[in-house]
Amino acid sequence: MAEERDRHQVIWDYLHRLTSLQSVPAFSREFYGLIAKWAVHTDDAASIALAVRLFEVETRFYRQVEAQGPEQAVPASAMEKRRIALQVLYERAQARGQRVDPNAELVRRLIMAECAYYLERHEEVVAHLEYTLSHGGTDPLLHFALGHARFLLALHSFVRLELPGAELVVADRAALQSLCLAAVTAFEGALTGGPRDAEVLWWIGRVLMTAGLAEAADDVLAHVEAHEPEETTEGRERELTGRDAALRRLGPINQEELAEFIAAVRRPQPLYSLL
Repeated sequence: MAEERDRHQVIWDYLHRLTSLQSVPAFSREFYGLIAKWAVHTDDAASIALAVRLFEVETRFYRQVEAQGPEQAVPASAMEKRRIALQVLYERAQARGQRVDPNAELVRRLIMAECAYYLERHEEVVAHLEYTLSHGGTDPLLHFALGHARFLLALHSFVRLELPGAELVVADRAALQSLCLAAVTAFEGALTGGPRDAEVLWWIGRVLMTAGLAEAADDVLAHVEAHEPEETTEGRERELTGRDAALRRLGPINQEELAEFIAAVRRPQPLYSLL
């Protein structure tokens, strides 16, 4: 029993060490918290070790981010070291195989989804998040993550940008629309009636626009401002700082702005910069 408490305390200690860094944004804090929540409800040592290793990798990375300061880009070497570490962690989690304990399996799936996201394995991100949501992972944050993952999969599978002019070229309009609508369904699961609904609706509108459903998109986007919190906090301003101007625009957008938006979304970037 004491050994079990010690293992679980290790998870909280590593999580606290990571989330105490100011450079770790809100989405990541919550996502790591979900992993820790399920990890402390399992005695599966292998899954606990995977969670601890993820927190170690991310702590090392965000310490480097913090050391650079808010105005400095993270060195390419730090990004590459993180990518390699997450690749190794993904392979380790995959090699463990499916866990008997449901909580342990949720931990493993979330860790693989996180690693696969940064490795740009979009189909695998979708598969791991779908498994998590169908086996007890009901948090709205996971619905948002799945919506975004499906949208990214749609963009990388069926859309390309041709320069100059960043013209959108769609390889398969019907397939793109189908996957975009699946993304919208997932995003809708993230609507809670809370302050984040404006951001979620903003994404739904962009996805519908990408699918070619302009009227539906305009209808959704017309309701975004009504869901905006009455007071904009300093933290909210910091969260928006650094986003591309097109990513901050709340209202309807034209085709040129849509192309700019899609180009920005297709760049590798952490989910925390999107919510």
